[in-house]
Amino acid sequence: MKKELRKAILDGTFKKGDRVIQSEWAKKLNVSRMPIREALTQLEAEGLVEIVLHKGAVVTPITRDDIEEIYQARAMLEGLVVEKSLPFLTKEDKEELGRLLKKMESLKLTDATSEQYVALNAKFHGKLRKGCPWMRVHKMVEMLGISPLAPTLLIDYYDRTQQEHRRIYEAVIREDSEELRLAVEYHILRTKNNLIECMNQLNNAKRLDSSEDGQN
Repeated sequence: MKKELRKAILDGTFKKGDRVIQSEWAKKLNVSRMPIREALTQLEAEGLVEIVLHKGAVVTPITRDDIEEIYQARAMLEGLVVEKSLPFLTKEDKEELGRLLKKMESLKLTDATSEQYVALNAKFHGKLRKGCPWMRVHKMVEMLGISPLAPTLLIDYYDRTQQEHRRIYEAVIREDSEELRLAVEYHILRTKNNLIECMNQLNNAKRLDSSEDGQN
């Protein structure tokens, strides 16, 4: 259910401000309203809907421009933050980064484990930023956050993502602040490009389906 609803939001079937009518989708997917309600709660955590009193779930899609803005700004700011943070990371911080990395590398990514991966990824990046003494810039990065879209959207890039996390970790171990900054910037910008590519694929698939329906 969540996958179908997410696809409908990202491919433009739903527009900003549209309501997701639980009874309609329950009928369409031949399920009860309960799994639809649970799916909407999870999509709210991903930032794709907002549960509004007396209105229900209202669509708040993430656009290509949103992704461009958030990830471009995050790449520049987080690169600076981790560079400033590195000299202040303790031995214990580095050991924790290693443990988090191993957990991400050993995790088989599925819809069932996606929330676990999101949490591990957030802890990994948070630990990298921990030592930054420039609190204003640190807070800017935290305010921007990370698009919590399900990582299974980018499952085809999962192995590469973990390779980038290892490159980041190894730069920390070598205490190479410039390499760390560049590795983090690259990682964030590549994620941005992959998200945009994924959205384009969904939009193209929708246009193809509409074209085929029009010919039938």
